[in-house]
Amino acid sequence: MIDRDTINRILDTLKIEEVIGDFVSLRRKGSNWWGLCPFHPDRNPSMAVSSAKNLFKCFSCGKGGNAISFVMEHERMSYPEALRYIAAKYNIEVVEKELTPEEIARNQLYDNLLVVTEYAQKFYQELLWNNDFGRTVGLSYFRQRGYKDDTIRKFGLGFASHHPDTLIEAARKGGYKEEYLIGATLCVARDNGQVSDRFYDRVMFPIHSISGRVIAFGGRTLKRDKNVPKYVNSENSDIYKKSDAVYGIFFAKSSIAKDKKCYLVEGYTDVISMHQAGITNVVAPCGTALTDGQIRLMKRFAPDVTIIYDNDEAGINASLKNINLLLDEGMNVRVLLLPEGEDPDSFAMAHTGDEIRDFIKNNEEDCISYKCRLLVDSERDPVRKSRAIRDVIETIAYVSDPVLRNLYVDELSKKYDQKPELLFKEIASLRRKRREEKKRLEQRKAVEASAAHLRPVPEGQQPPPLSEEDYEPAGDLSIGDVYSSNTPLDVSERELVYYLVKFGCYPIHFAEDMLYGARKREGVKVADYIRSALYEDELELANPIYRTIYEEFYSQYDTFGEDENHQEQQKRVVRFLSVHKNDALRETVLGLLLESHPLTVKEYRQSIAPEETILGFTVPKSMILYKLRITEQACMEITQEIANTEANGDIERQKALVMQLQILNQVKNRFSRELNRL
Repeated sequence: MIDRDTINRILDTLKIEEVIGDFVSLRRKGSNWWGLCPFHPDRNPSMAVSSAKNLFKCFSCGKGGNAISFVMEHERMSYPEALRYIAAKYNIEVVEKELTPEEIARNQLYDNLLVVTEYAQKFYQELLWNNDFGRTVGLSYFRQRGYKDDTIRKFGLGFASHHPDTLIEAARKGGYKEEYLIGATLCVARDNGQVSDRFYDRVMFPIHSISGRVIAFGGRTLKRDKNVPKYVNSENSDIYKKSDAVYGIFFAKSSIAKDKKCYLVEGYTDVISMHQAGITNVVAPCGTALTDGQIRLMKRFAPDVTIIYDNDEAGINASLKNINLLLDEGMNVRVLLLPEGEDPDSFAMAHTGDEIRDFIKNNEEDCISYKCRLLVDSERDPVRKSRAIRDVIETIAYVSDPVLRNLYVDELSKKYDQKPELLFKEIASLRRKRREEKKRLEQRKAVEASAAHLRPVPEGQQPPPLSEEDYEPAGDLSIGDVYSSNTPLDVSERELVYYLVKFGCYPIHFAEDMLYGARKREGVKVADYIRSALYEDELELANPIYRTIYEEFYSQYDTFGEDENHQEQQKRVVRFLSVHKNDALRETVLGLLLESHPLTVKEYRQSIAPEETILGFTVPKSMILYKLRITEQACMEITQEIANTEANGDIERQKALVMQLQILNQVKNRFSRELNRL
C-alpha cells in the first residue's frame, strides 16, 4: 500500500492543468483553463480546469474531480495505478507503507491464490492443445462449436482431464501447496482426508478480473448424462466473489467505454461467440442471477445496457427480472428479443458483425415498451391484465428520470385506457416506500458511523492523516433520492453548505453593529458559527445531499488541532470531500467549489473585496435568510392545516393553530427586519 506521506506529496506537487493537459488541449480563459471534455462528445470546450482549486468540472456532462480521478476515469486505472502514474510524471519516489504481520499474511495469501489459479489455467490450456485426449475431446468440441483457434487462445479456454487427481498431482510436483489449491477452490478436501480436483472431464472457461488476472473457472461437462451437472463453477474465495464478477469484462471494458453501451447475455458461450463475430462490448453475469455488484461493475464503463437473452420462457423471465435490478442501479435499459429458437451464441455464429449490429439497431426496444407488450398484451383476463399493468407500474417506479417516467405513464394510460392520476399515485407510493426503506438503511449506517466516531481518543493523540482508502472514490454509492430543487429553502441550504466547503475553516471577523446570531465574537470560524446557529434552533438541513456534506465536513473538521493553519485545514477537508466515495456528494461538492460567489447575498457578488474578508457580513446574513425560509415554510404549512381544520369543523384545533401562526409571523417579521438592516 502506498505510504500516506507519499500520497500527500503527490497531491501537493501535481498541477492539475499539467496532468489533464497530457490528454486534452487546454486554453486559458480568465482564472480557469478550458478544453473539450473527453468523457462525452464535446464540440465546444465545456470542461473547466481550476489551477487554484486543483479541480476539473465539465458543465455539459457533469464529470468532475481532481487530477487523480481524471486519470482513473480517462485511463481506466485503479486509484494506486493513477497515483503511481502521476508520481512518475513528477519524479516522486513512491514509498510503500510498512504492513503489519496480519496484512502481510493476507496479501501473501491473496498473491498465492492468484499464482495457483493462473498455474491451473495454463495447465488446463496445455492439456487442451498438447494432450492427445484433450485435443480429441476438448479442442474438437470448441472447434465444432465454431470457435476459431485465436478465439480459443484469447479467452484462455482449456480442458480438465477425466482423472480427478490430474491437477493436484501436477501441482504437487511443481511445488504448489495443497492449502492454496483448496483455498482457490481448485481442489476439494474429502472426508477421508484425500484431496482431489474440483474440475475433471470438462472443458474449462477461465474467469478474469477487470485487470485480466484469472480468478476462477467454469467447467462444462461434455457428457449427456442428466445426473452429471452441466456446469461446475469455482466457489467464492479470497480472490473471487461471484456476486461482483462479470464474465468477459476484461475483454469488453474498452469497447463498452468507447461505445458507451454494454450488451448483457446469459453465458460464457454467448460472450465468446459475440466477441468472435466482432461485437466486443458483451459480458455475462457469473452465476445464475444478476447481482447489484455485477451491475455496478458494468456501469463503471457505460450507463446503457441492452439485455440479449435466449428467446425461450426461461430467458424471457430472466430478462423481466433483471430489468428492475438494472433500473434500480440507474442504468438505461433496452431489451432485444432474438428470432424464435435463437440464442446469442447461435445467432452470432450465423451472422456477421454488421448483420448483428443492424439487427440490434432495428429490433432492440425500450425496457418498458418491451414489458408492456410482453405482459399486458398476453393477458386477456381482466384480473390478470390488472396484475400485469401493476407489474409494469412497479418497473416504471424504478426509472429515476421524472420526465421519462411521465412519458411512460402517458403511453401506458393511453394504450390501456388507464387514468394517469391513478398511475402517478401508485408510482409515487412505490417510490416513497423505497425511499423510506433506503432512509432506514442510511439511518442504521449513520448510527453505526456515529458510534464509531464517538469513541474516546486518548489525550494528546493526534488524528491520523487521511489514508489511501479515504481518498479513493468508490463510484457507485447513492444517498436515497438525490435532489436539487430551486425552492428558496433549498437555495439557502446550498448557500450554507457552500460556505462550509469553501471557507469552513476560515475565521469570521464581525462588524461592530453585527446582526442577530453573530454575538460579536472574535476567533470564531465559519464552521463553528454555522453549527452553533443551527444547533440553537434545533435545525437540520432537509436536502439529503447537503445534510450529508454537512456531516462529512464536520467528521474531518473535528479532528483538526487549534494551532493548525486555517488554509491548510481547508485544503485537507476539501481534498477529502472532492474525492469522496459517494458520487452524488462528490459531484455536488465540486459544483460548489467552482462557484465564484454565494447564491443569495446578491449585493456582495460583484464586490471587489476578496470573499474571505466579508464573511462577517455574508455568512450571518445567509443564516438569517435560511431561518427566514424555514419560518416561511412553517407558516405555509400551518395556513394549509388551518384551512383543513376549518373544513372539518375542528374549532379548538383551529384556535391553537392560529396562535402558532401569529407567533411564527412575529419571528418571520423579526428576521425580515434584520435582513433589511444589512
